[in-house]
This record gives sequence, C-alpha cells and structure tokens, in this order.
Amino acid sequence: MHEIKFINRVPELKALRDWCAKQRTTPLYIYGPEGCGKTRLLREFIKKFNEYFGDDAIAVYIDALERSSVEKAILTSRSVKLATETLEKIIEKFSGLSVGRILAESITSILEKAIIKKKLEDNYILIAIDDITRALGLQQIEWYIKWLYELLWKIREEYRPKAINIIVTTSEGTSLKLVSRHRHAHITLLWNLPKEAFKELFHELKPPNNTEFEQVWKLLGGNPGRLIELAEEYNWNLEKWLNNLMKRLKPLAEEIARRGLIKELKQLIEDPDNVWYKASPKIGELYDLLVENNVFMYKGFTTLNETEIPKDPELGIGQDYTWQIPAYRYILDKLLKNKTTTPTQT
Repeated sequence: MHEIKFINRVPELKALRDWCAKQRTTPLYIYGPEGCGKTRLLREFIKKFNEYFGDDAIAVYIDALERSSVEKAILTSRSVKLATETLEKIIEKFSGLSVGRILAESITSILEKAIIKKKLEDNYILIAIDDITRALGLQQIEWYIKWLYELLWKIREEYRPKAINIIVTTSEGTSLKLVSRHRHAHITLLWNLPKEAFKELFHELKPPNNTEFEQVWKLLGGNPGRLIELAEEYNWNLEKWLNNLMKRLKPLAEEIARRGLIKELKQLIEDPDNVWYKASPKIGELYDLLVENNVFMYKGFTTLNETEIPKDPELGIGQDYTWQIPAYRYILDKLLKNKTTTPTQT
C-alpha cells in the first residue's frame, strides 16, 4: 500500500529533536485535534531518531490503542532489535487488556528485557506512547502521567542515560484539564497543517478536477486526517462526507437542545472566544460538552514549535478557543437553523 507523503512538519521534528537532546524533568504531553497528525509525526520522528542521536540511540513507539498485534503496537528506531518472545511473555501475564495498553504499562520491562544488545547507560532514550487517554480512560490518565513522571526519574537515576525522555499524545480535550492541574507533564499543542502545506497534501491525494481546494480548506481547516478520510473513504464526495458528519453530530445537537444551551451554542458559533467574553455557568456547561465530544478546544498552550495558532474567524479559530475543524461549527450551525425553521405540528 502506498504511504502518503509526510508533509511540512520540519519545525515540529526539530522541536522534538531539541526536546530529546537533553534530559527533561517531565514527560511531554502533546495534545491536538483528532486527525491533526500526531501519530504520523511521532512515527516519523522515531524513524529518524538514530539519524539525530547516533546508532546506539534507543527510541520505542507504542500504539496504546492496538488491540491484538505486537508488530503493529510497537515501532523502534532503526538500530533497535526487540526480543519478540520476551514481549509475548510480558503480554501473556495480562488477560482482557489490549496489547497496546499492556505495552504502555510495561515500559521498564521493555527497556530492561526486550531490547537486544543495547545499553541504557550514557545513551539517548525515547519512549513515545500514542493515544494513551482513549486506551486507559479518563479515570486513570492522571495516575498514568504521574507514573510516567516517576518512572522517568527512576530510570534516570538507575541507568544514568545521557537523556531519557517520554512523549505522550492525546486528542481527548477533557484529559487536558486533568493533566494540567498537576506538575507531572509539560503540555504542548500540535495544530492542523497551514494552508500551503494542506494544499500540497490535497494535490498529493490527486483530487478530481471538480473538487475545489478553497471549499475543502474552509471545511477542514488544514486537518490532514479528515482530508485523507475524504479522499480515501468518501472518494472526494464532499456532500456525502458532510451528510455523514451531520448524522454523527446530530445526537450532540439534540443533547445541547435538551440542556437548554442553544443560545450559548449560537454564541460560540459566532465567536469561540465567547467562552471567556460571555462566561457563565451555561457557557461552561456547553464548553465541557463540546470538549468531551472532541469538536472544540482551548488553544492557549504553547505549540510544539512555539508558534501562534493564528486567529481566523472564518475558520472558527479564536484567540484562546477554537473549533477543531470548521466543519463542526458549520454542521452544528446548520442543525440549529434546521431546528428553528422546522414548522410545528398543529
């Protein structure tokens, strides 16, 4: 299967390289919209780890959501060889849990027992755990991040590597609130692609001539995952994609209506920063509901490459708050208008 070209994440790769070049005191917690490219970025960085830090360097990527395949759940830097039998023995000790989750909770065993002919002392080491919140659940995310924080110090003191670092990713906005109230992680954001990079990916996916880039940009706002979904799952049928999105978001719209939050929804459609400007218990309730459903987020944290996510009212991006992609705002607005214009039965 043809792998889609990795586009325009040079600043983010440099930021990850700079992060891993020295010992950090906390895990790096990368949060961003679902589909913004966190997984691909991590996997590309793991592949380049030996190029950055030498042939002895150790990097291990764990897909925490992988259910059954060890080969799919774990990726290593070029020079690292894993003892498959050892990994299988680690997994056999647990029952009823996915492979990815078991590996995410077995980092010490992987480093000490599963890596063949590599020393941890005086070496660069990276452990990257992808999509951990969905694997563990919100109830355990605070515990897990604290455990990683303590593990970082334990391995550092026991093995004296040049630098050992841990990177964790999530798309779950609710977890951000839980993690940010402690000192156990350094939180940073990964945003969607800028317009020119998104355009490059758009053409890489070979759209039909009648597909207008500007229309796609105004709906997806640079989200590579959604663009690939549109191309590969919907064969560039934007109307079909929007209809399906409407079906997925209708239960959320109904929940908003049941809670009496339609006025507040209009305010956030008008300006996402109304979370702050028109703050109220009802706005807060709506904000939590939208974040819980991964359609809205707070963007006040520093981005991975330390640049601003520019405010863009047309795309639903405010100064501090934003819709994850413009299509969410568009569909919820459309559902809202359909509800208010539907004639009542007499």
